[in-house]
Amino acid sequence: MISPARRDRRRFLVLMLAPATVLLLGLTLVPFLVSLAFSFSNLSLVTPDDFAYIWFDNFDRLFRSPEFWNAMRVTVIFTIAAVAVELVLGVGIAALLHYETRAVPALRLIYLLPLAITPVAAVFTFRIMLNPSLGVLNYLVKQVGLPPQDWLGTPGMALMTLVAVDAWQWTPFILLIAAGGLAAMDDEPQEAAQMDGAGPIAIFFHHTLPMLYPYLAVAVVFRSIDAFKTFDIIFVLTGGGPGIATRTLNLLAYKQGLEFLEMGYAAAIAIVMLVATIIFSQAFLRRINMFRPKAAL
Repeated sequence: MISPARRDRRRFLVLMLAPATVLLLGLTLVPFLVSLAFSFSNLSLVTPDDFAYIWFDNFDRLFRSPEFWNAMRVTVIFTIAAVAVELVLGVGIAALLHYETRAVPALRLIYLLPLAITPVAAVFTFRIMLNPSLGVLNYLVKQVGLPPQDWLGTPGMALMTLVAVDAWQWTPFILLIAAGGLAAMDDEPQEAAQMDGAGPIAIFFHHTLPMLYPYLAVAVVFRSIDAFKTFDIIFVLTGGGPGIATRTLNLLAYKQGLEFLEMGYAAAIAIVMLVATIIFSQAFLRRINMFRPKAAL
């Protein structure tokens, strides 16, 4: 039997959470349901009077389109490459900054600066730096005797450049999570291994890194989801070019929805992206046994 005081407390909590819950549902659930409904229709802003539900025709057209599979390939390559680079750099820098020295506070500030810069402003700055004729990057390349590069004008180089810019912007995110994990970690296993004669590299890979897995798993899931739907960096720097070499699913949805005004087809692309993100995150968390209940001893 629930006491009146406990019932009143629950009622109070529900009333306090209700406005935020309604707002959250309005900003997430309602747009999702509208997009889902549009994905089953032929909605086009060019011919809005011809609106009709065509059910799975958009998805059938999508999966038969070579442009879709190319965008999927580019999106997966970009996501895997960017997250891998950010993970290696973030964990490595966090491990180096874990040892307190006089320069560590200043270095932490420098490494975290990309998170404080407005993304679009940073990307426009990179666009100027990467200019093949006037950019500072090609100037530095010439100074060391190498030929200048068209960083955004060739397919392979353009995708690598996008990965590098994304890594510059989001490596501090991995760094923060890894540094938090290192700060919360018990130092006794490392100290015991050091007393047994293990070197710093062996201690890091056999003791420190396994204890960081839960933190890094969360970081990888968050960054993979975010990288999978990256838009601003690619749109500003390459616009999906040269050709379709860097056109991701997000840019394909933008092109179909806001350039060709095929809102139903664009909504279908967005739904496929959502489903792919859910499948990846669930598969990854199950693969690493994250959030799985442990057997009782």
